[in-house]
Amino acid sequence: MSSGVFEPAELADMRDVFDEITSQHCFSRDPHARTAFAKYLLDAYPGGTFNLARDKPVLESTARAYYGRDAE
Repeated sequence: MSSGVFEPAELADMRDVFDEITSQHCFSRDPHARTAFAKYLLDAYPGGTFNLARDKPVLESTARAYYGRDAE
């Protein structure tokens, strides 16, 4: 069960995956896309539910589909 609170390690993982994905060439250069992706990341994985190994592939697919340069 989720605690609803982000743990420091969880936030660090989320930040790292956000930075990695948004720095890829295929990610939109629009600052609004970065903001929208950050909101998506926090909303999709409330505190206590993010698992880097499990969720990173989903986030990469979502970023390509909705925040990629082709989506602009």
